[in-house]
Amino acid sequence: MTDSTRDKNSERDDGHTHYVNPAPFNPYSVEQLTPEQERYYQASQWRIMWWKFKRHKLALISFYFLLILYGAILISEFLAPYHLQTKNRKFLFSPPQSVHLFHEGEFIGPFVYGYNFSRDPVTLKPLYEVDESEIQPL
Repeated sequence: MTDSTRDKNSERDDGHTHYVNPAPFNPYSVEQLTPEQERYYQASQWRIMWWKFKRHKLALISFYFLLILYGAILISEFLAPYHLQTKNRKFLFSPPQSVHLFHEGEFIGPFVYGYNFSRDPVTLKPLYEVDESEIQPL
């Protein structure tokens, strides 16, 4: 076998012939992409992440919920009933209160009970007692 024949149709060791195409290789002729495939292959990493994120419904709902919360932060000072520097100095060191919805089996809405302030006469420690007769709505 001559070298030119061996280049075009070479025979392997196991007896099978191997054909080599003499035409130049064009990678675009192998597979034609659809417009949707081209859009996908040319997309940036951020766009691909966004497409995958949009398919996850719970993540999308959570994203919009967080967006609303962050938007509320921007307008919270306008919605607050008191000024930022307003303090009730009488109850400055009072312990935290839990928020209640029901009082004596009746739905009232979100509220806290009032405090009665007194001092221990021996230690002068401030004492705060919950007054369930005084309801302070939130």
